[in-house]
Amino acid sequence: MLIKERKTDISKERFGGTGDTIICHYMDEALLPAAVKMYAEIILKPGCSLGYHKHSGNCETLRIISGVACYSDDGKEVLLYPGDSAFCPEGHSHSVGNAPDAEEDLHIQALVVNTAG
Repeated sequence: MLIKERKTDISKERFGGTGDTIICHYMDEALLPAAVKMYAEIILKPGCSLGYHKHSGNCETLRIISGVACYSDDGKEVLLYPGDSAFCPEGHSHSVGNAPDAEEDLHIQALVVNTAG
């Protein structure tokens, strides 16, 4: 199945973060299997972030496409570079942001999978 159209959502201060979170869905959510909650590219402009949040009933895998991510893994701060991946299991917390002085937008591939039966 060829998919040419992509829905884009813009969320302000998502999970208490800063600025806008741009979510470009890879496909219509109705086409995703029940186990997949979200499969999308997330774009964070300089100074924007997804706030610190806990995953309940799902887990998330992030892969950095371009830019440098300021990532909090259960409160431990690390930098993620293009090609790096991070996994947030159910019951754990994380946040991700693009530094205010970043020279480019941060592009992240995100896959959120439901873990509850």
